[in-house]
Amino acid sequence: MKTKKSNKTYTSKIFEIILKSWWVILFIMVCSLGYDLGIKKRKVAITQMKTKYNNLLAQKAFAISKKEDLTLKLSSQSDPSWVEQVLMKELGVVPENKIKVHFKN
Repeated sequence: MKTKKSNKTYTSKIFEIILKSWWVILFIMVCSLGYDLGIKKRKVAITQMKTKYNNLLAQKAFAISKKEDLTLKLSSQSDPSWVEQVLMKELGVVPENKIKVHFKN
């Protein structure tokens, strides 16, 4: 008998505590919801920043390779063999000791 009564009083006390502190429970639920939304937004922002970072790394690598290519072209313009090669390739000029041959289709 005593166990039923003590069990009832125990549940009634818990119910009474819940009724008296409903606003605390509601506050905790709202805070946890806000925290969850904040974490989701943070994860999305981190993903976007990682994507931007990877794109910037790719652009940097492309710019570095282009810079190296332009530096090589600039430094090789003073080289006589390079000038001769460009003249032969783009203008069709042939050195004096070589014969130019034309093919017709």
